[in-house]
Amino acid sequence: MFSRTAFLIGLLALTPLAASAQGVQFIGTGYLDGKGTDKSGLPATLLEDGVSPMNGLNGIGSGMTYTGFQNRFVLLPDRGPNKVEYKGGAEVDFTTSYQNRIQTFDIKVAQDASRPSGWRVDLSHVGTTLLKNPAGEQYIGISTGFATEGKPNRRFDPEGVAVAPDGTFWISDEYGPHIFQFDQTGRQIGMLKAPDGFEIATSGPNLKTEMQTNKIGRATNRGAEGLTITPSGRYLAIAMQSPLLQDGGQKGLNSRIVIYDLQNKSAAPRQFIYPFDDTKMGISEILAVDETRFLINERDAAAGANGRKLLYLVDINQSEKPTELTGAGYVGVSAKTLPESGQPDGIVALKKTLFADIGKMLNKAQEDGKGSFANARGLPDKIEGYAWGPDLPNGDHLLLACNDNDFDSLETGFPNYIFAFAVSPSALPGLKINRLNQGVTFGPN
Repeated sequence: MFSRTAFLIGLLALTPLAASAQGVQFIGTGYLDGKGTDKSGLPATLLEDGVSPMNGLNGIGSGMTYTGFQNRFVLLPDRGPNKVEYKGGAEVDFTTSYQNRIQTFDIKVAQDASRPSGWRVDLSHVGTTLLKNPAGEQYIGISTGFATEGKPNRRFDPEGVAVAPDGTFWISDEYGPHIFQFDQTGRQIGMLKAPDGFEIATSGPNLKTEMQTNKIGRATNRGAEGLTITPSGRYLAIAMQSPLLQDGGQKGLNSRIVIYDLQNKSAAPRQFIYPFDDTKMGISEILAVDETRFLINERDAAAGANGRKLLYLVDINQSEKPTELTGAGYVGVSAKTLPESGQPDGIVALKKTLFADIGKMLNKAQEDGKGSFANARGLPDKIEGYAWGPDLPNGDHLLLACNDNDFDSLETGFPNYIFAFAVSPSALPGLKINRLNQGVTFGPN
């Protein structure tokens, strides 16, 4: 446990809900109030926004992954606080010199007869690992940290995380988009090259500058949001939050799923179309079910009763074979582009099937007095991370979700939530959970 932390546990206050048609059931909530202190060893010095301490235990919900060791999970803060406006901050989109890190937690969902649901969700903070580039320089979230002549890249907006079977971990960066590999000390030891046509030509300190300058590549703040590794450890998949600029950007409906072969890292990755139904939606996570099936977290930016937070199932081995865009010529700077909506003749997108309406489940539980949320603000706007956990005693699979609270707090905004769901084995036959060698604990440095 950790000291000087107003540590709050959102315990279950609900009777079991009827399982959805897909066999997914919400079972409870845990949360942190956003005012804790992490284990980075950094001082409590306030960042440029004047309110956020450098060593705050907050903002942990941009991504999460199960290590495979007991109840241990890695949770991922993004680039740091950028919600509070401060003098001169507009030039850098109010980002700060937050030192990028991961937070390691033990999260236990256990039976407890004293609780109305018979379950409780407990969180214990295990450790903090700062993230550094290959030269040992600290990665930071401020938007001016991009590479310039004679200086390596230091800016980092972590969004997706996955632990590999060897205990190293991969993180997707929305700024690049980059796909970085780290050892357990937090030092970068490798990377995967972004596909041709994904990086912008000219980096800038703010969204306005980048979007005025670039016509090809990821849209600013809408890059590589999700990352997962298949259970075998061979394939790594990333999901772009929104379509590339050349595919329509925020006006487009055709985003991309990219799959790398970690046994052949120099090979061009496969790319597939992931179609949206509404330009207000974006992808925040991708989670492997097996070697070809993935859950996709699709969400809007609305909080409360009107928020849409959906989990879709896709299969790259679907019956109508999806088009691999590299072979079809839809990759690269001068390649054919995808239309804003629909697909060109002969091009087949991934078929998505609704697996669970997460927003509806959480809102319904709250309406029924089941205690889904810690305050009156209701459903958070940014549910961004998903992870499998150890199976529950009855054989159901444990699925956890977390939210990016933008480094806010329970009193002024949303806390850091951990939502727990039980998934019937019949809902996902063949599910395989990625587990580390049990000798790799992924604990404190």
